[in-house]
Amino acid sequence: MTGLEKRKLLRETLQKNQGILRLAPAWVPRSFLVPGRRLKLDTRDIYALGVDRGGIDERWLASTTNADNGPGTSEDEGLSYIVIDGKKVILLKEAIELESDLILGKKTMEKFGGWKVLTKFFDNLGPIPHHLHQNDEQAKLVGRKGKPEAYYFPRQLNFVQSNFPYTYFGLSPGTTKN
Repeated sequence: MTGLEKRKLLRETLQKNQGILRLAPAWVPRSFLVPGRRLKLDTRDIYALGVDRGGIDERWLASTTNADNGPGTSEDEGLSYIVIDGKKVILLKEAIELESDLILGKKTMEKFGGWKVLTKFFDNLGPIPHHLHQNDEQAKLVGRKGKPEAYYFPRQLNFVQSNFPYTYFGLSPGTTKN
């Protein structure tokens, strides 16, 4: 499908659905965490991408961000697809590139340059490793973009306080100054 055809389809879909785009779930595995099994996945799907890739323990919502999961990561992992007539048709990221003003609005595009929010459902059996995300200023020093992050854990979905109430601080083996 050409860019022009995609634009036409997006406009028709937005008109038909009164401005709503339906998105397919974007499932993301993590090899360093154990899934909590509350994402409502069939048990057979938790390790659908293979044991080496890890269990699916995240669902990304309205994502225009590629997952960075090392070897085996598909080029569209973490990205949300727009579903039209029951089929994954266009990446949300591409749709915004094609029809940014229509989907996000001119003000949002001028201020932020796209959809910069990454929303996730986490479903880990234990705590996530202690880590940090730099702001734009610090990340720029190493050629990256900042990653502001916040977490909310509703009681209704987090009834287990912790199965491992400790935090370790340090660097992974093999970490170098470079």
